[in-house]
Amino acid sequence: MNINKIKVMSGENKRYVVQMEMYVYADNDYMAKKRANDLKLSIENRRHSDHVKVTEIGEQPFASTYYRKLDDPTFTPKDTSNEPLPF
Repeated sequence: MNINKIKVMSGENKRYVVQMEMYVYADNDYMAKKRANDLKLSIENRRHSDHVKVTEIGEQPFASTYYRKLDDPTFTPKDTSNEPLPF
């Protein structure tokens, strides 16, 4: 058994909530959600992280005050989505 996992579970460490914000560059909403999900998974797969969640995604052009919040920040792969494909 990994000694680091024992240390985390033994109560010696305190649990903290960390909210992160970052810029993701993409051609469209779908790709922005996909890249945010990929980042979420890469963080989730590291040690000492659990329950990583993307809470908001919005479009904001560089050097602009315009901001468009996406209604649903969750990523749904196109092959499992119920929406028709764009072609």
